[in-house]
Amino acid sequence: LVFAGYDVLSLANNHIMNYQVPGLTSTLKELKKAGIAVSGAGKNQDAAHSPTIIEAKGKRIAFHSYVDEKIAKYGMGIAKLNTPGVARMNIESVKNDVKNAKALADFVVVSMHSGTEYTREPTQFQKDFAHAAIDAGASVVLGHHPHVIQSVERYMDGVIFYSLGNFAFGQFFSEDVKTGLVARILFGEKGEVEYELYPAKIEKTVPRILEGEERENILAKYGLSQ
Repeated sequence: LVFAGYDVLSLANNHIMNYQVPGLTSTLKELKKAGIAVSGAGKNQDAAHSPTIIEAKGKRIAFHSYVDEKIAKYGMGIAKLNTPGVARMNIESVKNDVKNAKALADFVVVSMHSGTEYTREPTQFQKDFAHAAIDAGASVVLGHHPHVIQSVERYMDGVIFYSLGNFAFGQFFSEDVKTGLVARILFGEKGEVEYELYPAKIEKTVPRILEGEERENILAKYGLSQ
């Protein structure tokens, strides 16, 4: 991850608690040692819901991450007042979190781990949550969990990527699960948000960025032509 240039990672997903609190604690420790910031998980509820802020080119970008408790096994791993875990997707919570983060940063990015696996249409909950995040001041919502690409929506002054699909992963039973997106997001001086999409095809678990006609064909297939 360090070699690949990652600065911040969302830990709010349905597998981070597979090895329960010791697994989460060791993950947090190793990422801190590697100098990679984390979002959406921590030693308690406050930590899981605190914004992670990085600075780039004189701008401050805040990250919040959440997981849908319906896909976190039996609700396992949701952070409590004094219990380590992950941040739960909740519309009122994201409104409050984003509002507070907006006072500390120039841009807010929200990550949501939600949706129905292998389904190319986002659920109503994904839509409602994403819209609430942007209404509260977020610039970008990044979605994942369905394992396939879902739609991209321009909403108000923000952009919603409902599911970026798989990237480096070991699923090969359909073309959809072997295809993912890299989103290059550009933040403007006046708060505007632009983006470029780079489809990737997984070959033996390694993603290959598509170019030229291959790129255009994938973008057209998913209704994402730019």
